[in-house]
Amino acid sequence: MKKYFIIFLILVSSPVFCQFIYWTDGSAGKLQEHPIDGSGTTTDVLTGIASGYALTVDNTSNDMYWTDFAASTISKINLVSTTVTPLLSNADGIIGPRGIAIDAANNRMYWADNSTKKIQRSTLTGTGITDIVSTGLVSPGFVAYDALNAKVYFADNGVGMKKIMRCNFDGSSIEDVATSLSQVWGIAFNSIDNCIYWIDSGADAIQKGNVATLPVTKVDIITGLTGNPRGIVIDALNNYLYWTDNSTQDIKRATTGGTSITQLITGIPYPQGVAINWLSAVPVELTNFNSAVNKNSVKLVWSTISELNNKGFVVERKSIGEFKEIGFVNGSGNSNNIHNYKYEDKNLPVGNFSYRLKQVDYNGNFKYYNLANEVNVGVPNQYSLSQNYPNPFNPVTNIEFELPQNIYVELKVFDVTGREVSTIVSQALQSGYYKYSFDASSISSGSYFFRLNAGSFSAMKKMIVIK
Repeated sequence: MKKYFIIFLILVSSPVFCQFIYWTDGSAGKLQEHPIDGSGTTTDVLTGIASGYALTVDNTSNDMYWTDFAASTISKINLVSTTVTPLLSNADGIIGPRGIAIDAANNRMYWADNSTKKIQRSTLTGTGITDIVSTGLVSPGFVAYDALNAKVYFADNGVGMKKIMRCNFDGSSIEDVATSLSQVWGIAFNSIDNCIYWIDSGADAIQKGNVATLPVTKVDIITGLTGNPRGIVIDALNNYLYWTDNSTQDIKRATTGGTSITQLITGIPYPQGVAINWLSAVPVELTNFNSAVNKNSVKLVWSTISELNNKGFVVERKSIGEFKEIGFVNGSGNSNNIHNYKYEDKNLPVGNFSYRLKQVDYNGNFKYYNLANEVNVGVPNQYSLSQNYPNPFNPVTNIEFELPQNIYVELKVFDVTGREVSTIVSQALQSGYYKYSFDASSISSGSYFFRLNAGSFSAMKKMIVIK
């Protein structure tokens, strides 16, 4: 008789919203923040910078990185401790840094140097500086990172360029993404709709294009802009985009479809780059996580109702000590539909086990989901010998049996005449579930029998070797 135990956990999650919006004020020499919904007041994160240009937030470490074009520096500040760490300067060959983007999962930082006309890369601590695009650029500006397609995007606003390009992380496979632009500024990638968004202040518009086909077909999102818009950032989960305008001295918000335009934060002398920080770094809604035990196998099942940038789930198990990784299940990337997942943990010994999922996104962010209770793989309630598998076989097969108590066991193989050809087990074993492999390389094709003796219990089954 099969034994089933079910443990069920309902996870109720609320919508995931951004916590703060950040920007550089090039006139006041500040990095500032404000609650994402526009409520409350503006707070100075850092003052006394020369002229901040672009910035980005690493949600895995709560670090904000920014470029200072006037000071020729790239630095970071921890948003919790407010510790400032200089990373790169003129001494490292950094002359005119503008756009910046990070790939936290792979410890990479990308930026455009407008003075040397390069796209460069380093580690997140500023080591290992590498030119990834060093020729053919005129006036590179804002930069965006695309984990979904493994690309780096960069705008070039120079004479004869006026376009957005992209390349692989090492600078190879440079492609034109959006061409024939007028005055291109901020760019941002949306992993939900696979589109690159950008500001064309010469066309007084915010535009987008799906990068599945290049060059993209330009779509106007917002038209009739009359100021001098600069930076743009996408809140993909909540379908919002935010942009700065240093003529109207404000930050505005609209849906990614261009509706519900709102003047969100006002009175900023010269806002340029803009970034957002997630209250929850990994926007995936897990609705249930449960388990079922069948003998010495545990089946884990879970479901999501929405996913953003979801790479997948690391399955971890603990019996004694710390959790250890036992498998990985691919996620669905970006989705607003229900997705069901499963993982089976087989051939476990008798004992109690804890399970958890480590959900990871393409940026390296992660969040744990724990199964509510321990899973118990109990002692078998009777002796049992299973049919070998595969059968027929060549040359290796598996034999499984169950012991309800500690006992001396013999597992042997015989030919059709009753002659013993192999002893697989001959020893005292503890109660539990067992699997042994039998290698028939040294015997000929034909029918054989394997027999289990354990105290008064004896069982025999037939196997077939085919060579």
